[in-house]
Amino acid sequence: MKFKKVLSIKDIKKLEIQEFKRRGNSFSLMKSAGTAAAKIILKLIKKQPIIVVCGPGNNGGDGFILAEHLRKKGYKVDVFCLQKKYYKGDALKALNQLQIKSKNILDLKIKKKSVIIDCLFGTGISRNVSGFLRKVILKINKSKQKTISIDIPSGIHGDTGKVYGYAIRANVTLALHSKKIGHTLYPGRNYCGKIIVVDIGMSKKFNNYIE
Repeated sequence: MKFKKVLSIKDIKKLEIQEFKRRGNSFSLMKSAGTAAAKIILKLIKKQPIIVVCGPGNNGGDGFILAEHLRKKGYKVDVFCLQKKYYKGDALKALNQLQIKSKNILDLKIKKKSVIIDCLFGTGISRNVSGFLRKVILKINKSKQKTISIDIPSGIHGDTGKVYGYAIRANVTLALHSKKIGHTLYPGRNYCGKIIVVDIGMSKKFNNYIE
């Protein structure tokens, strides 16, 4: 089967496993993804304050990496996330490397003329957004500040485009490595804004065949 430019969650996970083996670890790919996303963000915005909102999984880990890259470039960056105990694996490693003092996501404050980077959930969300994370999404949408989602707007399923209760309405979505099916199907497509595919450094040889 020839490489598809639009991938399913299953496809992307297979490619990631092959890439982890090639690199010898998984954290290296998270670092590549976060850094590549940050470089695109630098091209999209002016020197505005940046708010990075990180959820508990690897999407949040990508957020910590890109936040640190933007800090090093001289941007004013606020990071709002969960308590440290909710992070594990690569996401925890990324949080530990963050030189920005993170703030509790419950205290999310959105200043005018800021840019919000949405790293709450990745493509594999499987249940309705509820509780304080629902409030976070509503607050971001209500703010009407420019919002950039990493991989897919939080609350949208990567395979179906289904909205799991509530979802971020992004101005721009940075699709990591390739578009996912959920970027192309409605209603998810309506939440993505402009979609930019980000090269995160995965080996091209893995693109040729997906079983």
